[in-house]
Amino acid sequence: MNEEKFRKIYQKYYHLVKKVAFSILQDLDFSEDVSQEVFLLFSAKSDTLEEEYYRQWFLVNAKRKAIDFCRKAYQVHEITASMSPEEEEEGDNAVEWISERRKNFFEDEIAHGMVLRELTGKLFQDLAEKNSEWYEIMMRMVVEGENADETARALGISVENLRAKKHRMKVWIKEHYKDEYERA
Repeated sequence: MNEEKFRKIYQKYYHLVKKVAFSILQDLDFSEDVSQEVFLLFSAKSDTLEEEYYRQWFLVNAKRKAIDFCRKAYQVHEITASMSPEEEEEGDNAVEWISERRKNFFEDEIAHGMVLRELTGKLFQDLAEKNSEWYEIMMRMVVEGENADETARALGISVENLRAKKHRMKVWIKEHYKDEYERA
């Protein structure tokens, strides 16, 4: 692709790319950075793309780059932007600190997920022991995604009766699991 054609494409799609990035990042400077990355990627791939799909390509890739920016670099930019002059001299430590924080965050998320899965298993077991019909309603509607009509028909009850049972089940779950859920 020659330089003149690239400039025309850049002028045509730059504001679109920047707008998409800004809608995700809510920061003008970071949106410009993402826009530049998108156009660099475009320049590398422009020979493989058909012109009629440029708009869609820019929309998708601007969104992806902005999301990647949020995931990978946003924390680094925030911390380094707020560092004092003494901390700037130790810039490598900031990157290490962020890596450690991310690692700890993901470890905490994994542990939290395990606690929630264990709590869910206990809830289902207690629900089955308390009222087998409640357990069946929970499995059909929440786990399998059936709607109220399908579940009521399968259980041989009316939809109104199903709603009443579901309400009683929710009240029982709140009474017995609210504190455990909040601690998890």
